[in-house]
Amino acid sequence: MFCPACGTSAATDDRFCQHCGKALPAEGSQVAAGSARAVPDVSSVPPQPVPPPPVVPSGGPPPISPPDMSYHYAPLPPPSFGTPPSYNTPPPPSFGTPPSYNTYPPLAPPWQNVAPVAGVQLASFGAPLARWWQRVGSMLLDVLIVAVPLAIVNAILNSAFGTERTVKLLNGTYAIQRTIQGPAHVVILIATTAIIGLYFSVLNGKYNGQTIGNRAPGIAVRDATTGEVIGFKRGLLRWFIRFVLYLALVLPGLLNDLFPLWDSRNQTIADKAARSVVVRLK
Repeated sequence: MFCPACGTSAATDDRFCQHCGKALPAEGSQVAAGSARAVPDVSSVPPQPVPPPPVVPSGGPPPISPPDMSYHYAPLPPPSFGTPPSYNTPPPPSFGTPPSYNTYPPLAPPWQNVAPVAGVQLASFGAPLARWWQRVGSMLLDVLIVAVPLAIVNAILNSAFGTERTVKLLNGTYAIQRTIQGPAHVVILIATTAIIGLYFSVLNGKYNGQTIGNRAPGIAVRDATTGEVIGFKRGLLRWFIRFVLYLALVLPGLLNDLFPLWDSRNQTIADKAARSVVVRLK
């Protein structure tokens, strides 16, 4: 049973509500009132209108646009870490100005320490000119150095590949010799001449201007004006002119080698063509 005033639950034998103090109705009247309220009167409720069904177009239902989900996939802003702390960058190491080393004077020319000799002429650059006998002695030594090995090689080739033939000697007798004939003989002559030419052209034209024979008396071939080496081309020209003069019946070659005896600069004809002089280095 419930209090009709406040709705508080009450026992069946209570006469008054323990909550609000109102008098409680009898048990039979409450049941009748409760049953009367349990069945509502719907006769007075007006009928609700029924909504019409949705009109569907003939082409089918309209397309349903997808929901806007952009707020779910909005890109997040990049994280901001702020400005990195500024570290003090040390300056590059300074090594200062390099120490100044002593600049050595240029090397003195090799003829500077040559003791002066009375009657010896000097070149335009101050070097003493070589004497005629020094030039002849060095030439004879070079001939031995070059000609002897070439003669040995030529003898070996003739004995191995040559053919026998009878030759008349100076005393009127005859002897059998083995010599290479034909084109092979021409090739050997050309190779021998090339070796001799390279020997004098390279050694007199480059390096110190000295052949092996020149080193014995201490003389060298130099430029007539500057005292420098004359180079390979002028060294080749100097040798070639001397070679051609000896081919012309030997006498012009001898005249070339005797020319320093009366020349004011102790030059041969080949020296004048190559603009060279022969000087003493010791």
